Amino acid sequence: MAVPVLCTVAQTFGAGNITVPQVTVILPVIPAATYDITTYGAVNSSTIDNTIAVQQTINACSAAGGGIVNVPSGIYLSGPITMKSNINLQLSSGAILRILPYGSGNGTVSGTYPNSGTLNDYTDFIYGKNLSNIEISGTGMIDGQGSDWWTAYKANSAISRPCLVRFDGCSKVAIKDITLQNAPNVHITVGKSGSNATISNVTITSPSTSPNTDGIDVWSPNVNIFHCNIACGDDNIAMDSGSQNITVKNCTFGVGHGCSIGSYAANISNIVVDSCTFNQTTSGIRLKTSRDRGGVEQYLSYSNITMTGVGTPVYMTSYYPSVPSSPTADTAVAITTTTPTWQHITLKNITISGSPNAGILWGLPELSISDVLFDNVKISATTGMKAYFVKDIVFINGSSITLTSGNAITTNSTTISGIDQTKGNGVLLAIPEQHESMLKFYPNPLKDGNLTITSPVNILQVDIYSVMGKKIKALTCDSPTLNMNLSGLAKGIYLIDILLNDHTFYTDKITIL
Repeated sequence: MAVPVLCTVAQTFGAGNITVPQVTVILPVIPAATYDITTYGAVNSSTIDNTIAVQQTINACSAAGGGIVNVPSGIYLSGPITMKSNINLQLSSGAILRILPYGSGNGTVSGTYPNSGTLNDYTDFIYGKNLSNIEISGTGMIDGQGSDWWTAYKANSAISRPCLVRFDGCSKVAIKDITLQNAPNVHITVGKSGSNATISNVTITSPSTSPNTDGIDVWSPNVNIFHCNIACGDDNIAMDSGSQNITVKNCTFGVGHGCSIGSYAANISNIVVDSCTFNQTTSGIRLKTSRDRGGVEQYLSYSNITMTGVGTPVYMTSYYPSVPSSPTADTAVAITTTTPTWQHITLKNITISGSPNAGILWGLPELSISDVLFDNVKISATTGMKAYFVKDIVFINGSSITLTSGNAITTNSTTISGIDQTKGNGVLLAIPEQHESMLKFYPNPLKDGNLTITSPVNILQVDIYSVMGKKIKALTCDSPTLNMNLSGLAKGIYLIDILLNDHTFYTDKITIL
């Protein structure tokens, strides 16, 4: 007999029960000395260019060893600003740091945003490279004055528009409490080769029609995004190549293209999106890449999410920017290092209502999306889900798809269990007869509170419910033997659900005396 293992609650990925590594994101440490931009000549004005004054303040602060560069209440116009290590750019209450207006394609007109020395090429507004210990904070605003930029871009897509905030190769970064609006391009980019960034309590707004105005783009590992409110014209959040150990938690998404991975999606793993709300986004959970942009995308967890009126609530595809006309319209090709490998994906405790469709999961004929677990996911939509080239989709714990009409799931080259593909209601997964005869509970009835379960294969998850269907306890595990202490439960009958690592599912009852 195997040695009993006491199982504890843990974040897991997919039906394969892969535990999330615990990564601590390091915050910046900034000296306390304060430097005010008005001391260096900045003027509260909607017309005066304060670029030199703001940059001189940052330079002076840096030369003294770092500290806080304060932008006081008022409107301060500026061109591109270069950050330095050990600096906190603080936007006080009532402060608006506003970028100079679009420069009619050349940026040489007085009072307009300067180009980088090349026609129609513009550097990012607040930029830093290879820095450490940097921060943007306060309750003020960064205003991108994006409208003229968007108009110019729609007329000439060759224009290179600035991000509002971009940090490349930087470590120990914090952006918190500020508001960003109407960026010419992306609002915040955590660029390549950096690590340890925290973005919290940030509000981002731009119209749904504004082109490419992503809220937050991530290209680096070890990033936390907490308590942000994002409505924009493209991806609310996009996690691109190199994004690993990313946590998105307690965020609200309005208009935009959803909480996305890709379309550049190489070396992406350990993504956790938890306790978020989506209202009227074009997509919700959006995983997108193509044959030449992928190359390992795995261990992705989405939990405790509510979606209302989302266009496509669950979207996973290895085709970008568009899928084929039908699952038979494309033929398999050789697998390469850039072939997408979407796998080990968990969706848990998610409620979706008012969507026109239940979702799209569309892998490649040469390499399917694999190991997708829907755990207590309830979808209410007009039309059903499409699942093409997906291996091992499992629906458990009451997951369901409720439709106005049509079949719940349409498939091609896909394996699904745990749901009626026509009606959309959950069904018990069949447990092989040899498993049922060997799966043991003892003692049962239970007198001293200690229950042991043994199985011929590893137990992945155990959920205990009252007879009224209320979940009381949830445990995760990866062992054929499990010890549970249930001494805190009242006397009575309980239902127990067990998920095994071969994706089979078993339900029984226990009695506590």
